[in-house]
Amino acid sequence: MIQPIKVSIVDDHTIVREGLRNMLNDDRQERFEVIGVFGNGSDFLNYLKKYPCDVAIIDIQMPVKGGESTLEVLKQKYPNISSIVLSMNTRNYMIELMVKLGIYAYLPKEASVIEIKNAVDSAHKKKMVFNKLLTEQKYKQFISGKKTTFVLTLREQYVTSLIAQGLTSEEIAIKANISKSTVTKHRENINRKTQCKNQAELVNFAVQNNILELFPR
Repeated sequence: MIQPIKVSIVDDHTIVREGLRNMLNDDRQERFEVIGVFGNGSDFLNYLKKYPCDVAIIDIQMPVKGGESTLEVLKQKYPNISSIVLSMNTRNYMIELMVKLGIYAYLPKEASVIEIKNAVDSAHKKKMVFNKLLTEQKYKQFISGKKTTFVLTLREQYVTSLIAQGLTSEEIAIKANISKSTVTKHRENINRKTQCKNQAELVNFAVQNNILELFPR
């Protein structure tokens, strides 16, 4: 008989914890067994001192001990546990941080039942789960450390957004209230830091990293 995947749910919202527990325990194929639900990372880590777990579904923002610090401990002390993040935060900088902490999936809170179940199953098999938030391309970029918004200053991100909108250097200078030579310098720094070879790649970078959302027209 195949043993069910032992799942822990770590989220500070009761309705989310109970909803996930009911959803997984009611699986028709009986693939999952929710062994514990916790309102913060501290309670979950204390539980792990005595009891095993296969997959953990973790929120990011929680009291006492949040998802980031919880994942840091899991990576160091419990590397066999596969982690999935379920969060309302869909920003690339957060997804990148979670990827570097060893997660197997990054899902939005509005993820479907099928998406969550498939993610748990894949994570248990140590397989990365790719979706709109975490594409395979993004994953490779995050792991390699290339083309992330971390390397750009706020001013460079702003100039990047203007370039992505199709503005010329002259138009960017007027919009940002800087000289054309300063725009040229920003362009050089942006291309060097992001390793984008042309404007098409830079536009793609801006879209993937939500830079246009940070600086709406």
